Amino acid sequence: MSQPISRQEPRVVFVFAGLDLNMFPSIADAQDWLEAIDVDDGEYSAALTETGRVIRMGTQDELVVLELTDELQPDLLRTLLREHGQAIGQQGIELDPVGFANASWMREWERRWPRWPRWLDKRLHQHGPVQS
Repeated sequence: MSQPISRQEPRVVFVFAGLDLNMFPSIADAQDWLEAIDVDDGEYSAALTETGRVIRMGTQDELVVLELTDELQPDLLRTLLREHGQAIGQQGIELDPVGFANASWMREWERRWPRWPRWLDKRLHQHGPVQS
């Protein structure tokens, strides 16, 4: 007997466009960032959670609509992450998708510009970098 799939929010949303990869901490963040014209033009090849759950991409009234499905494709996630890792010179990222996302978000956080004074940075960014 199969276990029911959890409906909880994913920890990471991976959106692939060929070998390019965008990562988001939630479906809502991905919807806000993706552009409807790109979704309609088929620019994105796949959207998956960290467990390989498929996210259906579409548009409605010129807005991006992402829908978490019950379909699981963990092998596809591993393959796409492996290919992306080879393209960027980081082998093995498919072994720890959440760890890779967290490390990437931390690198982005550390490279952000402008750098505010610590007191202002803490006020503006209370929670620090995105982490799943």
